[in-house]
Amino acid sequence: MEVSRVTYMYDYDEVIVTSGIKTPFIPHIITPKIEKPMRNNRYEKGKLKGLQSALKPGDNVLELGGGIGLISTAAAQVKGVSKVTTIEANPKIIPVIHETHRLNDVQGVDLRSGVVSSGPAQDVDFYIRKDFWASSMEPDSRAYESVEKLPNFDIRELVNEIKPNVIICDIEGAELGLFDKVDLSKVRILILQVHPKVYGQENLLSIMNMLMHKGFSIIPEKKPSSVWRFERATQNISAPSEPELSTLEVIKPQLDFPKKSWNDSDPKVMISTCMKDEGPFILEWIAWHKSIGINNIVVFSNDCTDGTDLILDRLHAMGLVHHMPNPAAVYGRPDFQPIALAYTPHFNEFKTSDFYISMDVDEFINIRHGTGKITDLLKATGPFDALSISELNHGSNQKEDYERGFVTELFEKHQRERPGKPRSLRGVKTLVNLNDKLRQIRNHRPDLHKDRGDVTWLNGSSQPIDIFHEQDDKNGMDCRGAYDDVVLEHYPLRSLNSYLVKMFRGDVVVKGKMVSQRYWRMRNRQSDHTSTLERQQIGFQKAYADLIADEELSLLHEASCKAHEDRIAELLKDPVFQKRKKWVFAECW
Repeated sequence: MEVSRVTYMYDYDEVIVTSGIKTPFIPHIITPKIEKPMRNNRYEKGKLKGLQSALKPGDNVLELGGGIGLISTAAAQVKGVSKVTTIEANPKIIPVIHETHRLNDVQGVDLRSGVVSSGPAQDVDFYIRKDFWASSMEPDSRAYESVEKLPNFDIRELVNEIKPNVIICDIEGAELGLFDKVDLSKVRILILQVHPKVYGQENLLSIMNMLMHKGFSIIPEKKPSSVWRFERATQNISAPSEPELSTLEVIKPQLDFPKKSWNDSDPKVMISTCMKDEGPFILEWIAWHKSIGINNIVVFSNDCTDGTDLILDRLHAMGLVHHMPNPAAVYGRPDFQPIALAYTPHFNEFKTSDFYISMDVDEFINIRHGTGKITDLLKATGPFDALSISELNHGSNQKEDYERGFVTELFEKHQRERPGKPRSLRGVKTLVNLNDKLRQIRNHRPDLHKDRGDVTWLNGSSQPIDIFHEQDDKNGMDCRGAYDDVVLEHYPLRSLNSYLVKMFRGDVVVKGKMVSQRYWRMRNRQSDHTSTLERQQIGFQKAYADLIADEELSLLHEASCKAHEDRIAELLKDPVFQKRKKWVFAECW
């Protein structure tokens, strides 16, 4: 759009329409870095999307960091919004925001010049940079052109005055620590642009932890983004009064779900898991569980060297999983799985699901009814609070070399379903009903409230059991007669050479914990082949074909297989792993 218009301070000859909003094109303000995404309707897309889905009639909106006026204009255009207040620090941008408002016939936005901090209301230094979006209150991240003394708005006083329901914040790193001591109990939605390049991953996770502590949960996005959307949790997740990150119990939530009706027709089921260097095996596992009716999969990854994280990022972008780095990695903590489990209830996927189970990528749920779907299982069992599924370990099947292919087809033989009593104790994973009986999730089994009446806890044959509810320290049970309805097919070893990689990688549960030779001895069982996965094959094969049809995902999968093969070749030259391999052949092949 060609125009000739003079703003308060700047001349311009063109108006750019981005996402339906008119903005003045002032080249030294709208630099090429943001001009292109503006013309392609991608500039501020994450915040605009979050805003459009969040605002309701009567909302008070507080925007921290006004940019060029795009967000405040969009907010003011929403029918019924009560008030929009924008705080912009850069004095050179204030007239641009006014002009954006004028071009879009927006009136009534309370636009204030100044900075926002958690400190007392006194003037502070603000560092002006050539690119307006890089100007900030910190001097060290980039070179700056000048320093301005600006009025400071205390965030606590600002929130008390405006009483916002929705906060949008993009202040170039100054969000760190900003909301720590602010009462956000009236805030329903917080849209936050994060800047880990300014303050690091550890501080990024501290922001997440603080907001979760204040009752917010993350709204999942289909693609990784620096724009995080938080919403106030609709259920009660209790937390201690001060978020001490050094103590795990502080972020281990005690749950208080409302009562729910039994849903066996269209249930939402969530899996959470931890992964490290599992690249060649991810797509089979995802396809299997998607095909049987798992709606939500959350994956925490850490220290990946084989492309596992890249595969998960692509699956995240495709909307098939929610992938995030394991918070333990940035905390410097060794307890990857406990930390991940502590974060899991804060995800929107968890709060909107009917059932939940914690699993590993070498475990497959095998339902022995109908076409092997979750709905077949729920109709067979009837209502329950928890269903503990016994593992059935599949040995190496005397396969030495790594082969590309489905684990579920390569390692069909397994231990006995009805062992003698000395070997009848086996681990479980538990499908838990997310209802009012649930107190806390754990890896193998949950903790249920003991003061809320009787609970229905079943085994894999839908028989009532009480061992877990009565004994909090138990993670396994007698498997005899517990496989009629559902089995946890467990492939802990795969081939011998793949097992060497697993030993090299270490335990995904606890950092630095080496997978032992005893682990092989205990799990290399392959006397029987009574358990099959035939009933699920049509759905599984289609789900896998859909995944591998994605060109980018297929290339990432191939690269991870090659990385696995390269690692094996490297380990086979190492005397330590040569010795371990000889031990297997001599003692337990």
